[in-house]
Amino acid sequence: MPSPYHRLQRLFSRLNLWLAILGACILFFAATIIFIEVVSRAFGAGSRLWVIEISEYSLLYITFLGAPYLLEKNMHVTLDLVYNSLSTGWKALAQLVNSIVGLAVCLVLAAVGIDVVLDQVETGVRATTVMAPPKYWITLVLPLGMFLMAVQFLFQAVAALRTEVS
Repeated sequence: MPSPYHRLQRLFSRLNLWLAILGACILFFAATIIFIEVVSRAFGAGSRLWVIEISEYSLLYITFLGAPYLLEKNMHVTLDLVYNSLSTGWKALAQLVNSIVGLAVCLVLAAVGIDVVLDQVETGVRATTVMAPPKYWITLVLPLGMFLMAVQFLFQAVAALRTEVS
């Protein structure tokens, strides 16, 4: 029977996968509306201003929904040349330091992001764009993504302490 830690890890892994799938769906949607916009303009139709705005918001959501999954699967940017030349012990230490720094940065960004979102909800500020959505709908994904990345950095730190370096 798996330990509570491994069950928690599996729960976050599933959540990361589903959010990455959602990010991929958003990418597909954004690419589709841009394609339709380009084709319709080629045939003389007018421009739809909301297409650019939606594609901009989509880029933010795609990034912060997919990043925790990529971090979990070690598909993020690393200096492989340096890392691969280290012995197992030094790899574990490098992984631990990287994880602790990443955890700290992500927790700070998540906390600041939550503060910003709550302020935007309280003040009711809206984006100064054509669609003028509430700003918190745009920035809400940042603290979510940063929190999930912090969790992944925590899991990586625990793995480094156990010297389970991938």
